[in-house]
Amino acid sequence: MEKKLKEMNVKYKKRTLDAEDGTTMDQLFFNDPDGFMVEICNCENLKLIPANSRGKIKLPADRHTPPVETANQNEHDNEK
Repeated sequence: MEKKLKEMNVKYKKRTLDAEDGTTMDQLFFNDPDGFMVEICNCENLKLIPANSRGKIKLPADRHTPPVETANQNEHDNEK
């Protein structure tokens, strides 16, 4: 994506964020023709940890989703 932005002479800003687990996320920010800011990132590199999910989160299986870690993954297994 960055290569394409350069080819099209689109002004953009790039930022790299480091997560606590050692993974990184790259972000590109640019304005669309209407002036709205657009963010493109490789967010799938980061682990998704929902707050207080207790394993109840449902993600679509038909598309790529980031790895998910719930706070008490096995706690709900004992509930009836």
